[in-house]
Amino acid sequence: MIMKSAFKIAFCLSLCFVALAASSQPFAADFSALSLDRTQRQDVYNAFPRPPYLAVYQKGNKKLVLLAASHGAASLPAVQYAFDTYSPQTALTEREPGEPFLPCTEGEDGYTAALASRRQVPLVRADISLEQQWKFAQKEGFSYDDWQMLWIIRDGYGRARETDRPFPAAEAIASYAKRDHHPDWGKLFTEKRLNAYFKKHYKQNFAETDFIRLYQDLMNIYPEKWVVKTPFYRLNNATALARSQFMLENIAAALNQYDVVFAEMGAGHYLDLAPALQKWLGIPQVIDARQLPVQSLWKDCNWNDLQEKVLVKK
Repeated sequence: MIMKSAFKIAFCLSLCFVALAASSQPFAADFSALSLDRTQRQDVYNAFPRPPYLAVYQKGNKKLVLLAASHGAASLPAVQYAFDTYSPQTALTEREPGEPFLPCTEGEDGYTAALASRRQVPLVRADISLEQQWKFAQKEGFSYDDWQMLWIIRDGYGRARETDRPFPAAEAIASYAKRDHHPDWGKLFTEKRLNAYFKKHYKQNFAETDFIRLYQDLMNIYPEKWVVKTPFYRLNNATALARSQFMLENIAAALNQYDVVFAEMGAGHYLDLAPALQKWLGIPQVIDARQLPVQSLWKDCNWNDLQEKVLVKK
């Protein structure tokens, strides 16, 4: 009889431990709400202001402060406000492993890293590697020409912000070859192929293109019809799905370890994740960054004391 009672007590205790372990890890990534076709969720897009904005979720003692960013300096005040107001215990950023942050006075990823460094908050890179993105693109049927043009257009945009010099095809190819080309992924563009490809898909001459305007059109959360048909837009959204999945996994892992989590990502990624986050945490408080009071930004920011942490291995 004593043996039976002892067995029952031990069995009950083991069940309690299992239940406690399960309750201590309540957040798990659910990809069912994510889709390649963002146009199916236009109602979700329309429910939010234009980026940048903050979505603040609260459930019990768990708080997620998420910046839906417009990439660039316009998002920095929202990062500052989030750190000052909510004092996050960890910060997640949209940056691939091994890739450099943008200068911290110019990009929200760099500024997030700087504030995390300054306040001794562990920083998590919540984006997948370029190699994993390429493998996903291949699986979705995109060519290496599609892939390298994606990065060449991004390069053209970055250069156009710094200089008004023309960006000829030969220079674009050389720049891509130096930084991003992987011969085992495919053949590098020739000038003739690049010009023909660009003319076919973007209806203009490469050397005469205003890359600032083109890039802004292609990255618009509310795109025009011609944009949706371009390889850049379709490929960017396809790889964004794989990236959003990884971001969701990292947010789940962060919430399971910390009570207050800050995460920054492009607004497109956030809109991918919004349905899943609502299932976990309910409806967020939305703060339009354009309506924030003027923020005192860290002008000489740096990440000299940054502590990086990996939450999800890929």
